[in-house]
Amino acid sequence: MKKIKKIFFGIVSVVIILVVLVFSLRMYNDYKYKDTNALNFPEYYKDVTNISLYPTDIDGVDVTYVDEGRMQGFRFLPKEKSHKGLVVCFGGSEGSPNFENAKILAKEGYETFALFMFGMKNQAQTLTKIPLEQFEDVINYINKNIKDNKPISVLGASKGAEYALNLAYKYPEIDNLILISPSSYNFAGLDFNDYGSSWTYKEEQLPYIDIKQSSFSSFLKNIIVPTIIKSPISYKETYESAIEQDSSSQEKLIPIKNVKANILLIAGEDDLMWDSLAMAKKIKDQNPHAKIYSYKGAGHIFAGNGVLNLGRIRIATGGTIEGNDKAKSESRKTIDAFLKENHK
Repeated sequence: MKKIKKIFFGIVSVVIILVVLVFSLRMYNDYKYKDTNALNFPEYYKDVTNISLYPTDIDGVDVTYVDEGRMQGFRFLPKEKSHKGLVVCFGGSEGSPNFENAKILAKEGYETFALFMFGMKNQAQTLTKIPLEQFEDVINYINKNIKDNKPISVLGASKGAEYALNLAYKYPEIDNLILISPSSYNFAGLDFNDYGSSWTYKEEQLPYIDIKQSSFSSFLKNIIVPTIIKSPISYKETYESAIEQDSSSQEKLIPIKNVKANILLIAGEDDLMWDSLAMAKKIKDQNPHAKIYSYKGAGHIFAGNGVLNLGRIRIATGGTIEGNDKAKSESRKTIDAFLKENHK
């Protein structure tokens, strides 16, 4: 009986110590990251699918909403269009249409579109099994409504870059690609209730890296423990581990060897969401004409101090304030030069 009591009190003591430790670490991390992240996100980031939150009164640019089948998003027409063709922008897993980049380019004289990949009318409602064919509605709209419609450049960030790379493989109408924090693989979608590939084509799911198959130790270290103690979650090792565990990972690479589009790849060398620089190099391995620009001290989103505070959780995006600010400025110049060269 004494032995049982001793074991019982030992277990209780360990539980109490663990609870105190977790509570202390949560308090410490709340204090450590209390000023993270003072990013000035636009108002629409509160609800990216609420089109009434997007500012359409922009000096020198006419902004209209396009509701054309599966083509959903904003058209920016400069009052003085100074570059040939147009630029189509897509955002990332947050579901935004990359409105800010489209607005910046429109003010520089490009006709641009900021388009949703999912979440809107006639589209997949979550980031899973998104049909690549919805881009055909974009091509049809461009052909019907824009006389000066060549060249076509597509700019995508993060999951939007993964999407854009697939589009260039399927649709030769795309002349130029700008891929920010890119992926060279097709990964699983981010709806765990309707799990599967991020993308489909002709109603078939594209082969994908299953992120559920990442190593448990990586998942525990980088996601479970940080969630419990409120330290920043890093997804980079989870993605890397899922690739390593997949014996057929080569079949999940986006096949762009024969893509004729000019490709610009932008990556932060300290990306903690996924290893965008390594994947940019894999894209270049397939398509040697692709150009890579990488930035030291920069993370996934080229903003803030490398930690994104979402309230209940914190996400490690990578980089420092100085490195991200510098990368944002320098990459902007790189993108401008690429577009000017290809939209003469």
